Amino acid sequence: MKTHSLHIPGLPGRLLVAWERGGAALRASGLEFGTNLKARMFHRGRYQGERDLGSGLVTNIGVLALANDMNWAAPSGAAINLFKLLKYHASGKGVTGAATTDFKIETDSTVGGQTPVAGTQVFTPADNLQKIVSVATIAYTGGEAVTEWGFFNRSTLNDATGSPATATGATSLTATATPFTASSATVQGRQQEVVHTVTTPRIGLVLSNTTSVLTIPGWLVATTGANGSTPGGTEAFSTRPVMWDHKVFSAINVGNGDSIQFTYSLTISSGG
Repeated sequence: MKTHSLHIPGLPGRLLVAWERGGAALRASGLEFGTNLKARMFHRGRYQGERDLGSGLVTNIGVLALANDMNWAAPSGAAINLFKLLKYHASGKGVTGAATTDFKIETDSTVGGQTPVAGTQVFTPADNLQKIVSVATIAYTGGEAVTEWGFFNRSTLNDATGSPATATGATSLTATATPFTASSATVQGRQQEVVHTVTTPRIGLVLSNTTSVLTIPGWLVATTGANGSTPGGTEAFSTRPVMWDHKVFSAINVGNGDSIQFTYSLTISSGG
């Protein structure tokens, strides 16, 4: 992504104009975050070419998790900082354009992409332009049109352990029985995950948990990200990873034995 700084007479400060394949974006001059996703296609091990899929879309739940980094218990046994955990790539077959309110893959893959693959984590320092790069290869076991990709902090997309709930509050959900490992100063537990209720679609970022109770800052409407009412006390629920970035693109058709190597770059430049 190329950026250019410009001044518009009559307006304070400067603007950064960022051009990318398929569009352009304007940002206030200052700290800039830029993302890019590339896909290299392989047919039964043979390289078939590369597509630059352009920038992704960082999600509201991802930003919430990042903003909350200072509040984690910082367990000595398992660091749970968001960028420390972000490395899992998954793909799907949804076709709705990505939105900041997204918190999950729209339509899960059924031939391999539904199992997140741990990618590399490489930090590339440079003068006032820092880049985090993660590369992962997803292998497919059948035919599918791959149309979406997500970047996560956990290796399981959907976990219904403890469902349904037995009670809910403005900042909590109590599961059936005691299915969780409690979070502590040395154990992550369910911290830095997302709880998602089904009947009343709500989500919440898990701040801490006991063996049965998930504590969140509050409930958000799953479809809009706005503050929401408390879901029903006995609703089905699941826990999900934080989806930091989401990209929807024109189909890459795969078959049994094919694979896609995704390369995700997050560039952070200073200024302002």
